[in-house]
Amino acid sequence: MEKTDIRKFDPVRLKLRGRNRVVRSVHDAYRMMVTEWPVADGPALYRAEVTCLDVFNGAVGAREARKKFIAAVNEAHLPYMD
Repeated sequence: MEKTDIRKFDPVRLKLRGRNRVVRSVHDAYRMMVTEWPVADGPALYRAEVTCLDVFNGAVGAREARKKFIAAVNEAHLPYMD
């Protein structure tokens, strides 16, 4: 039986540092926010990072992390397609 990865979510397409990117999982979103994000801090970024950690700990689902990630994308004024 194949195990479903509960940390995956519907793709978010965005442009970061002049490159088109597709984020498909909580892990991808968290890694991007921690290592490549164009702003160092902000309330939406903080909430998105904490929510990703909550997903890793089983406290919330990936959909919630996706919503918070999109809020962080908006806060950073990054163009995206939902």
